[in-house]
Amino acid sequence: MNDTLLRQWAMLNYIPRYPRKVDVATLAARLFAAGYEISKRSIQRDLITLSQVVPLVSDDAKPQGWSWKADAAQLELPTLEPQAALTFQLVERYMQSLLPSSTLAYLQPWFKTARAVLNQHDTSIASWPDKVRVLPRGVQLLAPVIDEQVQAVIYQCLSENKRVQITYLPRASKEVKEYMISPLALVVRDKLIYLLCTMKEYADIRQLALHRIKTAEITEKEINRPTDFDVDTYIASGAFGILDVATTMKLVVNFNVDAIAHLTETSISSDQKIEEKEGGIYTLTATVPDNLEICWWLLAFGDQVEVIKPEKLRRKIKNIAQSMCRRYERDDVKLSY
Repeated sequence: MNDTLLRQWAMLNYIPRYPRKVDVATLAARLFAAGYEISKRSIQRDLITLSQVVPLVSDDAKPQGWSWKADAAQLELPTLEPQAALTFQLVERYMQSLLPSSTLAYLQPWFKTARAVLNQHDTSIASWPDKVRVLPRGVQLLAPVIDEQVQAVIYQCLSENKRVQITYLPRASKEVKEYMISPLALVVRDKLIYLLCTMKEYADIRQLALHRIKTAEITEKEINRPTDFDVDTYIASGAFGILDVATTMKLVVNFNVDAIAHLTETSISSDQKIEEKEGGIYTLTATVPDNLEICWWLLAFGDQVEVIKPEKLRRKIKNIAQSMCRRYERDDVKLSY
């Protein structure tokens, strides 16, 4: 195969999608590492030539940066298979409520390619999304808006282990603050994306909501990564307010017949047992994580559930119920709507 073709194909793979960019010097270094010796001038000529046939764009910065157009169709060799295209189309339809708009925008080239692939095939595949519906449970919150350029810089710093200079608006503040941070990992929770990082030379882990980062600028300085950092261990420690302690508990709960129905088919644990009692009451026994989400899950059943054990959880839910009763017993509430 022609060496020029192989080199240009390799170079296209090194060019990121806008708003990220790469300069000629960086391309030359990456090509050299891949075994291609070529001058910067030749790379520049290749880029200009290729931009006439593929959707590449450059800016006026010094050094000049090159990118794939933001809306360019995803270049796939071999082409996207119909089954993969179908998966992308289902993601586009049903992840709207789960992913930030900036992330969905980033995936648009793949969605566009998937639609084109499905339109070329028989109706049995192309019509499949019209035969599937996903109904979410509970109140669906809207995802906050994340600056696309900020997100692109943060993701680049994560992949390249580089520190980033940011401006950040804390939740309880109206004043933007500047930080030099070392990005370590991302955690997605309830449509919010949290960046785990360290600041300056400190070892303690901080959580920054990605949508509160106003500006981000990559640096060439390597990150400050604590030697013992592990994202799963960090989450299990209760850092996101999920765990009370990293243990399990034996849960014993009485459910009304209507509330227990779905648990007979979708168990809360592998050792779950359900025993029918008198008066339409069912006792569920299961080993579950000792965390706050179990409490929230039980509270969602309202008066259709009674916690028997553990005593600590029973007292906690009892106190919440009593507090709610006191709040709703007030007669001096004035509605201003």
